[in-house]
Amino acid sequence: MDEQKKSTTSSSPVQKVKRGGWRRIMGKKWIFPAMYLGAAAIILAGVMWYQNSKDFTTKPATPQAAPSEPSAPTQVAQGGNKEQPAVPVNADDGKLAWPAKSEATEKVMGYFDDASDKKDQEAALVQYDNSYWPNTGIAIAAKDKKAFEVTAAAAGKVVKSERDPMLGYQVEIEHKDGLSTVYASLEDAKVNVGDTVDRGAVLGMAGRNVFEKDFGIHLHFEVHKNGEAVAPEQYLSKADNMTQAK
Repeated sequence: MDEQKKSTTSSSPVQKVKRGGWRRIMGKKWIFPAMYLGAAAIILAGVMWYQNSKDFTTKPATPQAAPSEPSAPTQVAQGGNKEQPAVPVNADDGKLAWPAKSEATEKVMGYFDDASDKKDQEAALVQYDNSYWPNTGIAIAAKDKKAFEVTAAAAGKVVKSERDPMLGYQVEIEHKDGLSTVYASLEDAKVNVGDTVDRGAVLGMAGRNVFEKDFGIHLHFEVHKNGEAVAPEQYLSKADNMTQAK
C-alpha cells in the first residue's frame, strides 16, 4: 500500500512547487523590471486602441472648402500692371452733354421739327406779340423754378458773347465737324469771345428774356450744324436724353 502511494505520487503530472520556490523566483534581480515593462506595454496598447476607436466613431470628417468662383478678370493697361479706372456714365462719348445739371432741370419746350406730328409741332410754338414762332431749340428750366448754372455742352471756342434785347445774354461756341451750340436767356455771361472752354465749363446763370417770357427763368439752347439749326436731341448724349424722358 505504501509502495502504491509512492508510485502514484511520483507519476503525478503536476508537482507541487517546493516551499520557498516563489521566493527564489521573486528574488531574482530581473523580475521586477520585466513585470513593469510588460504591464506598461499592455496599458499603452489599451490606450491606443481606445483612442483610435474613439476618433473613428466620434470625430466628424473635416469638410472640404468649396472651390471659390473665379473672380472677374481685371482689365490691365498695356505696358503696366495698373488697373484702368472705371469710365463714368456721363463721360464724353462723342455726344453733347446736357447744358446744366440734368437731375435738377427739365425740358419745358422741345424743338419744332417739320417731320413731327401736328401735336408735337403745336407744343413747340412760341407765342409772342400775338404771333406763333417755331422754336429753333429747346427750353430748359430748373425743377424748382430757380436760377441755375449753364454749362458748355462740349469743348470749343467762344465766338459770341453779347447781350440781346430780346433773348438776354447769348453765348455761342464753335466745336469740331461744323457743329456749334448757342446758349440764350442768360442772366450774365462769364466767358468772352476768343476763350477756349472745356466740356462742362460754366458759361453763366440762366435768366429771363422777353421773347420767351412765359417760361420764366430758363435756358434757350440751340444746336447748329453748318450754320443751320437742328434738333438738339439728335446730338445730346443718350444718358441725358433718357434722364429727361423720365
